[in-house]
Amino acid sequence: MHFTDDDDKPSTLLVGVLLALLPVTSFVSQYALSVRAGTQQLLFHHPTVMIVDWIFVPFNYFVYRLIDWQRGKRLFVITVASVTLNIITHAFWQYNGIDPGHMITKTQIVLPAGWVHLAFSILEMTLLAAFVFCRKIDESGLTTTVLAAVYFVAMGVCGYAIHHGFIASDVIVFLSGLFFILAYPRLFGHRRS
Repeated sequence: MHFTDDDDKPSTLLVGVLLALLPVTSFVSQYALSVRAGTQQLLFHHPTVMIVDWIFVPFNYFVYRLIDWQRGKRLFVITVASVTLNIITHAFWQYNGIDPGHMITKTQIVLPAGWVHLAFSILEMTLLAAFVFCRKIDESGLTTTVLAAVYFVAMGVCGYAIHHGFIASDVIVFLSGLFFILAYPRLFGHRRS
């Protein structure tokens, strides 16, 4: 990874640390809210939240430096898409009753931990998409690319384990995630504008 002198600024380090704390905050909040709702045992059976989301600690720390934050229009579109797609995905889980139960009850009620997960998912998808579509031209981000790829593979495996098979939302996220992290930069990276 190639970092500039700006990366040593206290503000850059602080933002990296704050972003790295997002998964920690999400987990602690989901755990505390699950304890309050009496669903913490169900949380322990959700390997994506319990294990895989921790990949975002180092990913978030590094990704901030790789994103061109001056691409406001594109970042706005990414954020709107992230909000929309995450709401649709969580609504799909709610409607079909496919959450293990710490976020959404079998009677289709979104619990407070589910709202935390939705917010966390929106933020992470925004960072992942910004990493793909707003990456600084001179940055390869190999470490961050590997972390993102590991996330999508692990998320796919956990989704299969949770649901004892493939569900549409997990397959779409798995395949599109790997495509945009691994293939898209090689196919279209030279066309970034």
